Order: sequence, then C-alpha cells, then structure tokens
Amino acid sequence: MARGRQTGTTIFSFAVLAVAAGFALYAHGTQTSFGAVRYPLSASFVSANGLARGALVELGGVPIGRVSAIHLDPKTQMAVVNFEVNDTLHFPIDSELSVGAMTMSGDNALLVEPGKSSQLTKAGDVITNTREPVSLEQQVSNYIFGNGGLPTD
Repeated sequence: MARGRQTGTTIFSFAVLAVAAGFALYAHGTQTSFGAVRYPLSASFVSANGLARGALVELGGVPIGRVSAIHLDPKTQMAVVNFEVNDTLHFPIDSELSVGAMTMSGDNALLVEPGKSSQLTKAGDVITNTREPVSLEQQVSNYIFGNGGLPTD
C-alpha cells in the first residue's frame, strides 16, 4: 500500500511540474514571439505614463512589436522607451510615436503613426517625433466639452 502511495505522489508531482512548465512557456510566449526576428529601436518621451514593459507596439491597430524596457535618462529627465519591431517592417524615420489605447477599456500600447520620410527605420535608431500621452480624464473632458473628435458641419 505504501509503495502505491509513493508512485501516485511521484506521478502527481511530475504532473504539477509539467503544468507549471507549460504555464511558464505560455507566460513567456505572451511577452515574446517565438521565431519572430525583431530589431531594436528607442524613443524619448516627456512621460511614459501608463506604458509598461511588455506592452504592444501597434501600427494601424496591428501589433508589430513589444516594449522591452522603460527607464529615465538622468541627463534629460526624459522617459526612454526601448522597443523591438518585427524585422519585416521598417517604417519612415519621421513617424510619430505616442502612448495610448485604441479603446477606452484596452491596455496602453506604443502607437506608431507613419510619417512621410523616404528614410526607413533600422536597428538602433532613435525616434525623436514623440507625443505626450493624454490622460483618460483629459480624453473624457475633450469628448464632453469639445467635439469628441467628431467632424464638424
């Protein structure tokens, strides 16, 4: 009887370890893209409020990369955002970056609005055209007291 109990305990222990390993792989996979080749870029912001490591980088609502790090530059007092973008996509170097969410209930992402330059991004470039994030309160206020982004007649 004791031998059967040890065997059951051993099997259960391995099952728990397998589930934990599966969860670890899943969690890692949500932060990276297995097999996707990416190149690094960076940008400086007055504020990176609401942006977190692992956040999506989106272009036209389509995920194209992830934020890899955020830190404060002690010389400029600016938030430096390091991110990686899929190697198959190189966008104009004068593209504008902002922090925001596509919907009111969505997580913040690093949003890319394509520029018009013929020079495209490459590994190690620093994007200088950045826009300060607008707080949720400011967005709601703009919607209530402004035109809310609606076309005027």
